Amino acid sequence: MSERTAITTMRHGETTWGALRRYAGSIDVPLSDVGRRECGEAARVLAEAAFDVVITSHLQRARETARLVCPDLTCHVQTRLCRERGFGVMEGLTWDEVRALDPPILFIEVGGDLHSVNPPGGEPFEDVWQRAKRFRAMVFRRYGGRRVLVVSHGVFLQMFHGVIRGSTCIESLAEYPGNLELARFEFDDRRLVAQEVVRVCGETPGF
Repeated sequence: MSERTAITTMRHGETTWGALRRYAGSIDVPLSDVGRRECGEAARVLAEAAFDVVITSHLQRARETARLVCPDLTCHVQTRLCRERGFGVMEGLTWDEVRALDPPILFIEVGGDLHSVNPPGGEPFEDVWQRAKRFRAMVFRRYGGRRVLVVSHGVFLQMFHGVIRGSTCIESLAEYPGNLELARFEFDDRRLVAQEVVRVCGETPGF
């Protein structure tokens, strides 16, 4: 008999830096008051959803989002595999400050958005892609046949969704998840059989 696994992903709520368009990356910034309020709204939307486990990165914006949207779920797991991409020298800077760096950061356009390629000290997209592959393997190995919620970060989820869908690393950059946006994937064994994206609440794209 085949094994049915459901993986739902959610990007964390708005952070104190999100509305400022400031890059957080590996910096451990908290949710904003707006983010916490919207997490409460998301919790009401998800009240009837049934998850067996929630997996988050170690960063507080993901952990706090998970606690607020799944207040009654006791099985919370943390892993650095689904942490956000490290942006190197860009971290802590606003978009305008990044654009003024000398030497300049190289950006490529994918999906109508710009993506940094070579920030000094930053994590290459290919490395995040490989982390996403390891994360997918870990989820199926440990939680296959269960209903899993993954609360993580924008760039990591781009890569993870791409791995699930069979896209390339660069193709995966075309869709950036909004705050608290849900993507649902259903698997027969490890074969993807259904998917959908659901906007729960929140409009700020954040960083």
